[in-house]
Amino acid sequence: MSQTAASNEESALPVEPPKGALLSIFLIVLVDFLGFGLIIPLLPFYIPDYENNPLKVTLLFSVYSICQFIGAPILGALSDRYGRRPILIFSQIGSAAGYILLGVASVGTWDPHTRLMLVYLSRIIDGFTGGNVSTAQAYISDVTTRENRAKGMGLLGAAFGIGFCLGPFLGGVLGGINVSWPAYAAAIFATIAAAQTYFKLPESRVHKPTESKLWLHPSNFTPVLKKPVVFQILLISFASMAAFVMMEATVGIFLAKIYRWTDPKIAAQKTGWFFGYVGLIIVLVQGGMIGRLTKRVGEWPLAIIGPILVAVGMGFYIGMAWWPALLVLGLAGAFNATGRSLQGPTLSSLLSKYSNPDEQGVVFGLYHGLSSLARVAGPIIAGLTYPYWHNTGHFWTSGIIVLVVAVWTIAVKAQARRYRLAPEAGGPAFEVIQREEAVGRAATTEIE
Repeated sequence: MSQTAASNEESALPVEPPKGALLSIFLIVLVDFLGFGLIIPLLPFYIPDYENNPLKVTLLFSVYSICQFIGAPILGALSDRYGRRPILIFSQIGSAAGYILLGVASVGTWDPHTRLMLVYLSRIIDGFTGGNVSTAQAYISDVTTRENRAKGMGLLGAAFGIGFCLGPFLGGVLGGINVSWPAYAAAIFATIAAAQTYFKLPESRVHKPTESKLWLHPSNFTPVLKKPVVFQILLISFASMAAFVMMEATVGIFLAKIYRWTDPKIAAQKTGWFFGYVGLIIVLVQGGMIGRLTKRVGEWPLAIIGPILVAVGMGFYIGMAWWPALLVLGLAGAFNATGRSLQGPTLSSLLSKYSNPDEQGVVFGLYHGLSSLARVAGPIIAGLTYPYWHNTGHFWTSGIIVLVVAVWTIAVKAQARRYRLAPEAGGPAFEVIQREEAVGRAATTEIE
């Protein structure tokens, strides 16, 4: 990009978001997450003879995540070229189609094999088109400044929390009536989100084809990955998500064993209540605290404190194997949710600040693509380590990973000090301070 283009890009950055833009994107993502939260606790029940086929249940989550890993970066690059709105609408319609197919698969007289294939196909469709969050994050990056970006990202976290607070509860209620109803309700929510995007959301960015067409080729993700701070934040996000998913994928099974919930409906219902409790904490932290905390202590400290709190939460989960008190469970969920809520938005904000404005879609596409890949690796690792140490091996593994992440983040923070960000939001045009200091020392030597 030329200096003129860069200056035009910087001058186009907003001082304040367009009126109603953040509220619109918040409501859109909230409706999306409500639909997503509806079916997550019930997914195992869509698998024929799920009690005797845990691998098929695990693969249901993995297939979705693999497809999302492939689709999210492509949708992110397309949003850089064609704008955020059309990509959001496309992904929401795709999610609606996947949910409808899931509902169809759960009714009728399908033979077990056909039903299983339809269920998997529904998750493949939703996975490939599920780039909603990465595009929404790129949208927030477009309409916010460096100073208020973490708060804007926190709105997405709050939408996630509300969706996971109300979604599983509503899914449990509807699933108790008919297992297909949650899927159809999720399809309705996705359709509403698409309509909101079409009628209410102003476009934030449309690039000329000549500026972005090369980014459609995967090999051109390389310039983003060559930025050392961006690359390491992406890897930190991957490791953190893998650790989180180890808990998410196994907590239902773990709680059912600890509390002896033999009835699957009761297990699903109470697991949904626990997810609702965790979602409420996410709402409180990301919706009400993250902006003030960022202004007070900065983003890097929160990105370091977050994984430490997650590790404490994992310690409480481990303790439940010997002392299964509700207080211990409550503390485990609270520390884990608070830590993730502090870390997630701050990492997103840091990614935005250390990447170019015209690469936001690609960066967040990669961010969520790697998150999807972590959602494939995490459950596999959890399944391998679950049987050890009274069924707490996955919690030990997750706790160790997030402690390593905390130390790694400290090292990246020290490395980031060598860079000077551009004066306005998004982007680098950052200069290596060490290089400037070296030039200064050389000039001083010559004068002497």
